[in-house]
Order: sequence, then structure tokens, then C-alpha cells
Amino acid sequence: MTKKITLTVFVLLFFFFQNFAQTNAPSGKAEWVPIHLIASGGNTINGVEASYQLSTCNGVDIVFVKLVNHNAYPVKVEWYPAVFTQEHQWIKKETLVDKKSVTLNPNDQIEGDCAGTKPELIIRLADFSIKKNDFFRFGTINFAVYNEGK
Repeated sequence: MTKKITLTVFVLLFFFFQNFAQTNAPSGKAEWVPIHLIASGGNTINGVEASYQLSTCNGVDIVFVKLVNHNAYPVKVEWYPAVFTQEHQWIKKETLVDKKSVTLNPNDQIEGDCAGTKPELIIRLADFSIKKNDFFRFGTINFAVYNEGK
């Protein structure tokens, strides 16, 4: 009986401290999650790595996008945003107005933030008619990388 109680306390403490460590990370921000750009789940295409982070800015649920150019030349990156809901519904935005495009310098990275310095890297969940608790994963449609150094 004592072993059962000890094991139960240990398990509860483990989950408590694991949760504490995740919500109180030194940066105060959530981790960047890889965007699945290829069928195998990889998040790099033609030397550009893509990740996202679910957040809230001024009471608005948003997704920040982060792009890292590992190339020695500038690139232009284009994509259409999409989200996957908890109900396994894929919602995508594929009109020209929804198309996102940024240019990255060689070996550079950019990411969305609440200051809105790069609005194309901030995706509002309301644009997909979902709330933060309905969100499962961010994705892209037609993610393309073009060499701008030619």
C-alpha cells in the first residue's frame, strides 16, 4: 500500500513539475513548432526552414510565422496560410489576397511579433473563423522558395 501511495505522489509531482517547466520557460514564450512542408513532416524546403508559434496579441488569437534562410543568397518565399482544427478540418486561404510573400537576406531569419513589423508573418485565427481552443496545427499551401540572387 505504501508503494502505491509513493508511486502516485511521484507521478503527480512529475506532471506538476513538467507543466510548470513548460509554462514558465525562461523566454516567457512558447516553443516554435515546425510547419510540415513535405509529406514526411520536414519543415525545410530549398534551404528555408519554417516554424510557427500560437499566441495572443492585444486579445486577438494569432499564429506567428518564423522563416530561416540557410542559403548564401537572398530568397523570396511565398505561401498561402492554412490551419488544421481539433475537429480534423483543414481550412485554407487560397485567393491572391491571402497569398503571403517575404524576402530574406542570405543566412537571415524573420519572425512575426505583436509589434506587427512583418504583418505577412502574423496570421489571425479569426480569419479562419476559429478560436485558439479549436486550433490544432498551422500549415501552408504552395510553399515556394525562389532564388533572388541570380
